[in-house]
Amino acid sequence: MRICEAEFGANVGKYHKVLYLCHRNADPDAVGSAFALSQAFGGTLGAVDDLSRTGEALAKAIGADVKINPRAEDHDLVVIVDTSVRTQLGGFKLARYALIDHHQDIGLLNEAEFYIQRPSKSTAEIAWEILKESGAQTSREMAMGLLVGIISDTGRFRRSTPMVFRAAAELLEAGGFEYEDALQTLSIPADASRKIAILKAVTRAKIDRHGDWLIATTVINSFEGSSAMALADLGADVAFAAGRHGDLCRISARAGREATRIGLNLAEILCEVGKNNGGDGGGHMAAAALEAVGEPRALLEECRKRATKILP
Repeated sequence: MRICEAEFGANVGKYHKVLYLCHRNADPDAVGSAFALSQAFGGTLGAVDDLSRTGEALAKAIGADVKINPRAEDHDLVVIVDTSVRTQLGGFKLARYALIDHHQDIGLLNEAEFYIQRPSKSTAEIAWEILKESGAQTSREMAMGLLVGIISDTGRFRRSTPMVFRAAAELLEAGGFEYEDALQTLSIPADASRKIAILKAVTRAKIDRHGDWLIATTVINSFEGSSAMALADLGADVAFAAGRHGDLCRISARAGREATRIGLNLAEILCEVGKNNGGDGGGHMAAAALEAVGEPRALLEECRKRATKILP
């Protein structure tokens, strides 16, 4: 059942033991949004498997107690925050759940008790609207978590709308802090392993030219998202980075503004490739990921071919 932000409080209030669950490798948008909602409406804050480095830094900065791999059976409702793709929840067994998300995927919507999903730039914007519509008191920590989530998911406002800047200004006022304070939370030096992985991804990259478009593919062992982003920053119009994790392959993808402007939708491509290979995928037009069964090179080639069919 789709609901609006003003209806969230009444719907979640029907349950007594609520878990606000972040996807695995939870980023600041997931952590900040789930924390603010759990503080406003009561409940436990949890995440599947782990937090990202920036997600962990945010949790520490705002004093968020994130339970890793909590038990679903200990709660009568799980509110999934910042994902609607089942593979992002790993082995977590869902029973009764709701969903708050800003991605384009519909995988978990049909079985949700209720959900709010709209294509905003971050889930934190939706969480902020929920708090405002509910008249919830917003602490400094809640506002900080939401603003850092927005900053993170918009690439420090490179991908923004007037609504994003409006929400950011409101959060600064509500929290009583300065923008620099929020940025400081994200100022984490890259560790050596991440830098090495990105450099390897770049040196191993295969570049294919399709007309005037450049498509980069690479295979690495970790940091697929950072590697795809690095390839895009270096000039690739579309970048796919794949890595094997146990029996599964993970692929992260990034696309430049011109590619998405003419209709390239990475969320659709990775969703289709994932489902065709025993997995799932999704995300946004310019940033998406999948997890599926298969060899990294073969899955990368399938992604590349689908991209070339769309690019003129």
